[in-house]
Amino acid sequence: MRLFGHPIHPALVAFPIALLGLTPVWDVLAMAGVMSDAGLLAYYGQLAGLIAGGLAVVTGFADLLKIPESEAATVKVALTHAGFALGVLSLFGLAFAFRGPRTSAPGLMVVALDVAGALALAVTGWLGGELVFRRAVGVEARKPPGGQGKDKAA
Repeated sequence: MRLFGHPIHPALVAFPIALLGLTPVWDVLAMAGVMSDAGLLAYYGQLAGLIAGGLAVVTGFADLLKIPESEAATVKVALTHAGFALGVLSLFGLAFAFRGPRTSAPGLMVVALDVAGALALAVTGWLGGELVFRRAVGVEARKPPGGQGKDKAA
């Protein structure tokens, strides 16, 4: 899925990675009473991360459908990546559901779900990197400068 020639999924995943990845940090700070607004940051960061993650899943699914069936190994990695991504959203979604009011400090179960979600998020990102950097999913063939394959100065 592209917008003005640029892939959308890689641009969108930066938001849930950052927002959801920081949620356990904010929650631990809130539990420890180190920072008075940490619970509020965690609440809104997690909410925004879940919304952005939902958008990333939709665009990632569209990209998944474009992988040729002949590339079975790549499809397997993509399905594993998708499964982990859905698992991440499920773990953080459960944590958000159990969180309570936005100003309250999180409980131990919420922090445990956040940490599990963050670990799954790291695996998801690793697999996404495998798809892009090693398997070139969604990467266009590089064109030589000037439209020619030869040096114009020669």
